[in-house]
Amino acid sequence: MPWSFLPGVGDTHFVVFVWDDHSAAPVDVFPPLRLDGPLTAADFPYPASIPQAFLLNSARVDLSFRIHVDSPSNPSFDTSQLTALRIDRDAPGVGGTLAPAIFPVDPITLDYLDLNPLVPMEIPGNYRGREEGDEILLYFSAMDALPTGAPSFISPPQVSATGQIFVDVPDTIFRSFPGALFIFCFYRLRDRAGNLNPQFSEVARAGLSVAIPAPTFLRPLFPQTESDPINNPNKWMTCACIPPIWVGVEIRINQGSPPFPAIQDGDLVTMRFQGYRQAPDVDPLPDIVEIQTHVWDGVADASGHSFWIRDVERLIRPLRVTAGGEASYMVSRGGVIIGRSFSMFARFDRVVPSAPPPRYCWIDGNVPEP
Repeated sequence: MPWSFLPGVGDTHFVVFVWDDHSAAPVDVFPPLRLDGPLTAADFPYPASIPQAFLLNSARVDLSFRIHVDSPSNPSFDTSQLTALRIDRDAPGVGGTLAPAIFPVDPITLDYLDLNPLVPMEIPGNYRGREEGDEILLYFSAMDALPTGAPSFISPPQVSATGQIFVDVPDTIFRSFPGALFIFCFYRLRDRAGNLNPQFSEVARAGLSVAIPAPTFLRPLFPQTESDPINNPNKWMTCACIPPIWVGVEIRINQGSPPFPAIQDGDLVTMRFQGYRQAPDVDPLPDIVEIQTHVWDGVADASGHSFWIRDVERLIRPLRVTAGGEASYMVSRGGVIIGRSFSMFARFDRVVPSAPPPRYCWIDGNVPEP
C-alpha cells in the first residue's frame, strides 16, 4: 500500500504535495488531491498532477506528499519519502556565443573524401550548460547565410560532458555541393530534454573541390551587359546598364537547342553566382555567393527563365572595381544531377571618372566609399 491505511467506505483522505526547490522554504501545492474511499492497493498508481506554474523554470526539486484524514488542515498526517526531480528548461549554450565548428582540413577535396567516408567535424566543447546527451545539429551550405531549413546532419547524443567533441559527418553531404568553391557550416545545440538553443553558431568556412559533371548545357547570360551603349560589347556590368545594377542583376537561362541538351518540364535548375575580387575569375569572394532554384515549366519557360539577384547591397555593391561575376547552373532530374552549364563571366565596375578620392556610382549618387 502507498501509506499505512487507505480510506474505507465513507472515509476521505487528502494528498498535499510538498514542493522544495531548495531556493526557498518548501511550499504546499494546492489544491490538494481528494481521495474518497473505498480504495485498495489495486487503485494505485493513482493519477495526479503538479500545476504548470511550478514547472516554468529550471530547478532541482525534492517532491514529497502528506496524507491528511478528513481535512487537508488536519494536524495529524503521514509523510512520504522524498523523490528528487530535475526540471530542465535551459537549452545548452544559451547566454553565450557558440564558437565556429572546425573543419578537419581546408580545402575539402575529392581525394580527401575518397579516403574519409566520415568527415570528423570538431565542435568546441566549452559551451555553457554542456551535459551528457547533448546533440549537435549541423547545417551545411554553399552560401554564408543563416540556415532556414532542416539540419543537414544530427549527431548521436554525446556520451560525455567533457573533452573534445567530434561529429562524424557522411561524405555524401560534402559531395552534394558540386561546383561550389566554399562550404559553410553552422550548428545548434539540443539537450536530451529536447531544449533547442535557437541561436546558431558563428560560421565556419572551408574551401571545397568535389567532382562535378562536364559542362554540356548552354551557358547563361547577363542580359544587362548588352544594354550599356558605352561599354557594350565589352560585357561590363555598370550603373549605366538597364536596369541599373543597384536595382538587381538578371541571369538568363535560355532553352538549349542542339548541340546543347534541352531542359525538360519538371527539371530542377540550380543557379549559382560567384563573385571575384578581380575579373574575370581571380580570388573568389566567399561572401559573394548566391544560389537560387527553379522548377522548369515546359510551357511558361519554353523560351527560357530569368533569375534575379535582388540582394544587391550584399552581393553586387562590393563588386566595385574591375571585379568579376560568374553565373552557371546545374540541372537535376528525378533528384539526380544530370549536367551543368558552361560558365558565363561578366565584369563589374562602379568607378566614376573623377578627381581623387575615387567615386562610385550607386542609387544614392556618385560618392566616395570606405
